[in-house]
Amino acid sequence: MNKPPERIVIELLSDTTFGRGEGTPGVVDVEVEHDAYGLPMLGGKTLRGLLRDSWLTMQAHFPELAEAGRRVLGPHADVAETAILRIGDARVEEASRAYFVAAVERSLYPLSRETILAALTDIRSQTSEDRTSGAPAKGTLRSVRVILRGLKFESPLLWLDQPTAQDLQCLALACLTTRHAGLGRNRGRGHIRVTLDGDVEGTRRLAQALNAGS
Repeated sequence: MNKPPERIVIELLSDTTFGRGEGTPGVVDVEVEHDAYGLPMLGGKTLRGLLRDSWLTMQAHFPELAEAGRRVLGPHADVAETAILRIGDARVEEASRAYFVAAVERSLYPLSRETILAALTDIRSQTSEDRTSGAPAKGTLRSVRVILRGLKFESPLLWLDQPTAQDLQCLALACLTTRHAGLGRNRGRGHIRVTLDGDVEGTRRLAQALNAGS
């Protein structure tokens, strides 16, 4: 049997905010999730939740994959984590990450994590609209950090059991259907492309495998 996918790759097609649930005082009201080096990231549990939500929107059309969905993404309220797939944190792709980590850890003129974060993000301001006048509502101005489009993230996959063709099809379908993430989806942010091992066509082939009779 072919080797199962080893990673999920997320490409930002638009500026995106993977919010961390808090701001940075004096800088932004809504901060993005980032690691100790200032590199943006998306938690593995959040990514699993996105994939599972995508699968739930389509599962009625694939009744033959119901068991695969439970095996790969887990049943509802799966606190015991019975799924055969573990999804790691999605971090900036390794080639770029190694460069930034070296820049922070070097002994001469190291870069601060704040500098790294600022280089890969931008800060946007937004307000709510007054429904009566159409003008910006008072007291609603806030600043939001966004991760710049074009960045790619990699999330490692750990299979606890050999996946079946149905398991891989289910995961591939969930990846291809997950097209938005983060905050500000109704403001043109958070458009993403999710693939297995960074291979768009390979992910599509897995998603179509059973339908094609393979």
